[in-house]
Amino acid sequence: MTILLLIRHASNDYLKDGRLAGWTPDVHLNAQGQREADALARRLNNIPIAAIYSSPLDRALDTAKAVAACQKLQVHIREELGESRVGEWTGKTVKELEGTEEWKQMLAHPVGFHPPGGESIDEVQTRIVAGIDAIVAAHPKEIVAVFSHADPLKAAVAHYLGMDLNNFNRLAVGPASITVFLFNESGAHLFRLNDSDKLPAFKPETEEKKERKEEKTMPEANVLHDLNPVTHITVGAVGKPGKRSFYLQGRQGAKVVTLLTEKEQVSALSQGIDQLLERLGVANQTKTVQVTETEMELSQPIEPVFRVGQLGLGYEAEHGLLVLVAYELPEEENAPVVNLVRFWATTEQMRALARHAAVVVAGGRPICVMCGRPIDPEGHFCPKRNGHGAKATLN
Repeated sequence: MTILLLIRHASNDYLKDGRLAGWTPDVHLNAQGQREADALARRLNNIPIAAIYSSPLDRALDTAKAVAACQKLQVHIREELGESRVGEWTGKTVKELEGTEEWKQMLAHPVGFHPPGGESIDEVQTRIVAGIDAIVAAHPKEIVAVFSHADPLKAAVAHYLGMDLNNFNRLAVGPASITVFLFNESGAHLFRLNDSDKLPAFKPETEEKKERKEEKTMPEANVLHDLNPVTHITVGAVGKPGKRSFYLQGRQGAKVVTLLTEKEQVSALSQGIDQLLERLGVANQTKTVQVTETEMELSQPIEPVFRVGQLGLGYEAEHGLLVLVAYELPEEENAPVVNLVRFWATTEQMRALARHAAVVVAGGRPICVMCGRPIDPEGHFCPKRNGHGAKATLN
């Protein structure tokens, strides 16, 4: 596991005046910022940082050097960690800009918006994430500190959390604050956000293992079926509302693989596909394939390979395919081996699956508007129905 410390630079006069510094040179920390940088170095003195990386801009370098001096490390400069380039807005105050149409447009929908002569936040996100990913890859099982700026850091956090980048300004990253991500085989996990307090004494993974009495290992993956690509993929439900069984099914030629799932998993799959297509920027480019209910019916006989414990979605860029990974629900805790099935499908097939999954989920029992519970066909006991215990029936 790699521990990543994302740190915003300390205060300076541009920040104090509400002025956009952008890539302006010689913007150094002011007296308050120097105090913040010194306090930051003390907060991190119990953490064995392996490497320090920084934006090339002076305010970030000043902050990074304060920590590096205590850690007895050198600072590695990375261009991709630099501040957002704001072009003609450089040096202007927020008060000067906030009444303009361009500023309002930027706040309403920042993705794709370019300040005059500047770069968009999605361009900033692309470069800083590429830089961070390279840093993490270069330091497996180590603790690394990265010094950057508010908007690039918030864009990076949005990426690793899978947030819509248009909402990145809802995140707070204060001067000299620390945001901590833990990177392991399953991806990035947020541990702290905008932290200004003393962090726990993180230790590299090699040291942690020595102190563990029992080390839990990741289960080995056993791929039962790998349908790459599928010729058809669908979900379906069998049974009466309230007693339905849900299935995920993929087909590759004559080969059919069926898995037993939960209603909540089908619902989450539908939303997850839409969110992934949105993050990939292909949501509007992916045409919705018109399929009938008959075409999306489950193939018979329905013989599930296993019950799904967890579903995962990914994207393979070389062939433009989405991959749906279904993990078997283990019968025992900490099982040494976990079975899985992979379905590889086009964006059009996945979009059709998402639409059909939403319809299948909605085909169950209606919800009582008074108590929020499902209404059974034979009647419904509503605790909020005038305080009476009589059943409200469906007409």
